[in-house]
Parts: sequence; structure tokens; C-alpha cells
Amino acid sequence: MRNIYNLAKIFSRFNDEEIPVIVLKGLVVRNFYPHPEQRDMNDADILVHKEDLKKAKCILLDLGYSQLEDHASSHHIVFYHYTFPIIEVHWHIVKRDGFSIDLDKFEEDVWNNSIKINVGDSEVKSLCYEDLALHLCMHMASHLAANGFGLRQLCDLVLLVENKGNEISWISFLDKSKKYGFEKFNVIIFLLCNRLFNMKVPNELINIKLDQVKYINLLIDEILKGGVYGKKDVVNAFGNQIAFNYECKDNNATLGAIKRYIRFMFPRVECMSYKYNYAKICKILIPIAWFHHLIAGLFRKEYSFIEKSKFIIRGASISVKKNKLLKWMEL
Repeated sequence: MRNIYNLAKIFSRFNDEEIPVIVLKGLVVRNFYPHPEQRDMNDADILVHKEDLKKAKCILLDLGYSQLEDHASSHHIVFYHYTFPIIEVHWHIVKRDGFSIDLDKFEEDVWNNSIKINVGDSEVKSLCYEDLALHLCMHMASHLAANGFGLRQLCDLVLLVENKGNEISWISFLDKSKKYGFEKFNVIIFLLCNRLFNMKVPNELINIKLDQVKYINLLIDEILKGGVYGKKDVVNAFGNQIAFNYECKDNNATLGAIKRYIRFMFPRVECMSYKYNYAKICKILIPIAWFHHLIAGLFRKEYSFIEKSKFIIRGASISVKKNKLLKWMEL
């Protein structure tokens, strides 16, 4: 409750400055849980227009937030406060890397279709329930491609469908899913929710036939390894990161994953940090730079030596398996 109270104060400032805000994910779906507190939140995700990004940043800095520079990405900035919740300010609703370039139209539509809700005493915007369902699925797709997701994201979707499914046009949901390249993935996620949580799948989705349903079990294993939030298994998380081709679809899943594994272990010298400038200057030293890179990686403290050793041994096979799963889901 304290987090909601603090967020309401922040949103009041945004309203005072006439900055439109759409709250995303947990801030909305928590109200569908039997008790909102059951849906814990590590951070708060909000969407603003790109032209309002600078003003939003100024407000948060004025409220005592600090920008985490190392968390800058292609679609959001992370702000940290010693008392208030972490806030992710998005100017794109979903990560673009490797996904449809047509998402600009979706982002335009979500603003036009948005609805009003209250967070504490503050009035803000939320995605309409149809767009919220689509966004939850897109978010799972981007996480699955990067490093995996956990059970909580599935629970969010299940509770949204069970509480607001009758207010969603599932034909429109499917049309948008197809348009933005998530149709097969979304259908699979709904079937998965039915298998794990006995969620009723809308008729419009259940009539779509899938081949090679055996991959459903592989996907279930992938999610369970991630625990509640995802990323639980470090070895799998690393393998996942090199399974997805962010530039284009792989014609051969096995070969594509192996190529990225090799490139991960032996990166292009021009992509390496300043520590390896000696190899950029003298190309004959590239093998030494690769050896230097491997040794430095083995002795970094973020992960245990055992975890890193397992990745070196099993990373390629994990990536190949994951790439086949992504290819089946047409991601």
C-alpha cells in the first residue's frame, strides 16, 4: 500500500504538469488478484510520449530519483529512489530489437484506446483490456527471446482473461496479433495457460490448429526453470540470450544458434571494449585478445565459476534447443 501511495504522489505531479501517462502491467493487473498485495511489484512501468520524456525525467529527478545509466535501453529508462519504487519510463511499449517495425501503429492505437483508472488518489490512463492482453503477450515474447520469463507473467494474463475477457474482442485481438507478428506465440501462450491453470481459452483462439504440440512441454520446462520471475537458472539465461537472432530470422535454427555461441565466445574485435585496443591496432594479436576475453569472463564475480563453466560446456546445446522453440513459435 505504501508503494501505491508514493506512486500516486508521483502521478499527481505528472498530472499537474499535464504529462499523459499510461500505467503498464503490474499497476493494472494487481487489481484482478483476490488481494492486490498478492501481486508484488519490484518496479512500476509507465509509458509516456517520447516528446514528454525530458519533462518526465526532470520531475523524477526533482523528486529525488536517480537515473541508472547502465540500464538505458532501446525502449525505456530506469529510475531509482531510496524510498519510492523503482520506475521504468517507457517511450516504446515493447522492445523493438528483432520484432515488427509496424509496432508504431500499435503504440499510436494504445493511446487512442486507453481508459482511465485510479492509482491511489491519482487518475491515470491504462491500456484498454484488449491492448493490455496483447501487451502482456508481447512482453512475454520479448522476455522469452532475451532470457526467459516466469510464472507471474502467465498469472497476470490468466487473471485478466478471467476478469475482463468478456470485454475483449478476441477477433480484433487475433487480427492485431497477426499484424504485429505474434499470432502463433499468443495462441500457444493461451493454450499453455489452459494446461497449467485451467483457463478457458476464447473460442476464436481455440479453433486454431498447431503442429508439433510437443514443444509445449519444452516451453513449460523453460518457464518452470525461470521460477516466479524468470532468470533463475543462470546457465539457461546465458544460453537464451544467444538463441534469438535480433537481426533476422534464422533459416537453420541449429546453425544460427551455434554461430552466435561462437561469436559470443570469440567476438569481433571491433565490438570488444577498450581493454582490447591492442588487438584493434595489431590484428595479429586477436587470438590473444580472445584468450584475454575468456579468462576475464571466467573470473568476473557476478556469477560463480561453476555456472560459467557449465555455460561453456552446455551453452551451445541450450541455445540450439531454445532457437528451435523460438522458431516453432515464429518469433
